[in-house]
Amino acid sequence: MFPLAGTTFPQTASDLANSIRSELASVLAFRNGSPVVVDAPKYPKVKRLKIDLNGARVTAKEPPPAPMPTGKRQTGIDVDQLQVSGHPIQYETSKVNLELEGKRVRFDFAKDKSGKPLLVLSDAANGKVAVDVTKEDLKSLAIAIAKLATAQQRVTIEDVDVNLTSDGSRQASADVRVKAKKLMVRSIIHVTGHLEFDDELNATISNLTCTGDGAIGSIVSRFIQPKLKEYNGRKIPLVAFSLGDLALRDLNIDVKDGLHVTAGFGK
Repeated sequence: MFPLAGTTFPQTASDLANSIRSELASVLAFRNGSPVVVDAPKYPKVKRLKIDLNGARVTAKEPPPAPMPTGKRQTGIDVDQLQVSGHPIQYETSKVNLELEGKRVRFDFAKDKSGKPLLVLSDAANGKVAVDVTKEDLKSLAIAIAKLATAQQRVTIEDVDVNLTSDGSRQASADVRVKAKKLMVRSIIHVTGHLEFDDELNATISNLTCTGDGAIGSIVSRFIQPKLKEYNGRKIPLVAFSLGDLALRDLNIDVKDGLHVTAGFGK
């Protein structure tokens, strides 16, 4: 599912490309000036829809709310070949690699409750999606979060070690050890949590805990623990769009050297 710019449904291939690009530009800065290619001599029949997000940077402070279609839909577009790539998409100091491909894909036109037009994925012969985050990028993200969480305690974050284990096809556990220093005293802060992935490729966080070694670690962990509670139940979208009516199949979580999520969709 892709939100579209404007208030009306695109009537030409050019309209479609501009509408997708303009809406993506509200949350991303592109390295490629023309990231959307629509090859459609007989629109609304589309030979190829390609969205090139390679090197794009997230500019939004918060992820936009998930689009929700309401009311009656209209016949949209049929796409022989759909390609979406982001190698990588950068968010602050971390990067995510994204690859999505689909064949014989059908989209409906719909609108959300505010009247904003949407492109809703309604059917596909087959497709696959892959999301990859390296261990180094997970570490960078953890360091940024740790610095934010401990800023008021005047704690210096020296290093972070992130370890993931897979609990099943849709689940993973995180074990984060933070080396911190306050004044001249060093300590270890230990954070654990659980991730569960759904058909929209959202990761839901739960069971967050924080403990600390020594006097400084105990003080800092008591300060952080209430803040962690705010993140319990929070969903983190791994991709900036929805698969619409289609459910994922064969979803697999691989945590070797990072976080690697793969899945198929369609008939």
